[in-house]
Amino acid sequence: MKKNTGFTLVELLGILGIIATILVFVMPSLIGMLKRDEEKEYNRFLKDLYLATESYVELNSDSYPDLKTAGGSYTITMKELIDNGYIKSSTLNPRTEKVVTESDTIKITKQSDGSYKYQYTVG
Repeated sequence: MKKNTGFTLVELLGILGIIATILVFVMPSLIGMLKRDEEKEYNRFLKDLYLATESYVELNSDSYPDLKTAGGSYTITMKELIDNGYIKSSTLNPRTEKVVTESDTIKITKQSDGSYKYQYTVG
């Protein structure tokens, strides 16, 4: 007598249905987690740029008299930060997946409380 081993078509379809149901519930969570990770990576990138800019401006404060009064602003190019060694020329923007260009800028504005506001712009 021959013994059949293996799954029937109905059993295979049942397993595929269970797997599909699990994927329907798991995929939105995975996609959300990936988006949050991408956003965290981009925020770290911005924080690093802003810290480099802050250091550069503090050490060269005489060159930026507009930043001594509230409301004053100045725009720093990535070229300035790269040329002075504050960031590497190979720094990658995680949002665009491209290396920062020398024409990318960071606008610094002095707030009324003495803090600075930074705004990164892809050139």
